[in-house]
Amino acid sequence: MPRVLNNFMCQILVTALLLLAIQANAKDDVEGYTNLGKGSCQDQRGKMYSYLQRSVKFPNAETCGRQECERFSNMGAYRGFEFGVAQRCKCLFDAEGIPAVPNDADTPTYVSKTDIGNGGVGGVSGTPGTYCYRFGRNSAVNNIRMGGFTATLLASATIYMML
Repeated sequence: MPRVLNNFMCQILVTALLLLAIQANAKDDVEGYTNLGKGSCQDQRGKMYSYLQRSVKFPNAETCGRQECERFSNMGAYRGFEFGVAQRCKCLFDAEGIPAVPNDADTPTYVSKTDIGNGGVGGVSGTPGTYCYRFGRNSAVNNIRMGGFTATLLASATIYMML
């Protein structure tokens, strides 16, 4: 009887962990983007993208992506965005692809930085404090985040079957 109870408790624990992982992965999703996880977005060579950042805070990743950066989605150089714990929103572009934006007294100012990243987002730096969101049409690697989740799910299922 104790062995059956231990197996039952392990099954409940594994199920709870799987549900928790699913919920954690889903909470930061933004429609039209793939959340690649912690770190700055990098191209396939590991290079950072140029960015445009307004000098205001954003309440969440959804607002950053959908209301701030997505207006650049018709530009071929637009790659996605980064949203950090400081509630800052960076719209990412290929090198030399940052659009010109007016800085006037009535709107918050923009800060920009030119870097050498080019092409679709290929990965993340892994640095904590920032999350990388790849714009849907600019996929260099198909759904890295979901691949990691699938591997976790497979490993958990294997352990579950061994019990």
